[in-house]
Amino acid sequence: MPKDLTPRKIFYMLLRHIKLIFLITALVTLIAYGYSSFFITPVYSASSLILVQSYNEDVTPKSTKYYQATQPGRVAVSDIQQSASLASSCVILFENMPEMTALMSGASVTFEQIEESNFIKINANSSNPQVAANVANQLADQAPKCFADMYGKGNGKVNKIKGATPPSAPSSPNVNQNTLYGLAIGLVLGVLLAFMLEIIDTTLKPGDDLTKMYNIPVFAEIVDFEKAG
Repeated sequence: MPKDLTPRKIFYMLLRHIKLIFLITALVTLIAYGYSSFFITPVYSASSLILVQSYNEDVTPKSTKYYQATQPGRVAVSDIQQSASLASSCVILFENMPEMTALMSGASVTFEQIEESNFIKINANSSNPQVAANVANQLADQAPKCFADMYGKGNGKVNKIKGATPPSAPSSPNVNQNTLYGLAIGLVLGVLLAFMLEIIDTTLKPGDDLTKMYNIPVFAEIVDFEKAG
């Protein structure tokens, strides 16, 4: 392989191995597509949404009950902050309560507080789309009772805001994305292999190699008729 590489020489070097590059690229792309499509179990994701509200039964100027009575349509900032803080605690509570974990059979579940607000998103992942939706809905339905058992009815409440529906397509694997990754990897491997073949190739090329080795011009070449057919 010549040391003084130029873009032109690299282009012609790759052109000599273009069939090999295309073959490796196509092979790796097909492997990535086939593996993603037939060997990875698809996972379906479904989610429900619940709302956590914090308030006190005592009628004080800072309580939600008093504030909403005197300022219709408005919510105190302190109540929003308390609800967000309570939602953060509920995430840990719901992840560990036996009443909730008993409903997680057949799916992997995560509880996610949305942007430090008082909304909690329940995500259920399963190889069965209906199971994923059922688990997300059952947890959202069970959450108010678990909250009341732990905190009491006078300290707040949990409402189901949005139910889960069975997803029509899996969330993973992303076959198209994996195929594109295979295409890129195959192309890189093909180019690298082409360079490796040039490095280990110690044969003399007509014209250029002889001129560089001996610093003399080449006047004529003898054709190998047998090799050329």
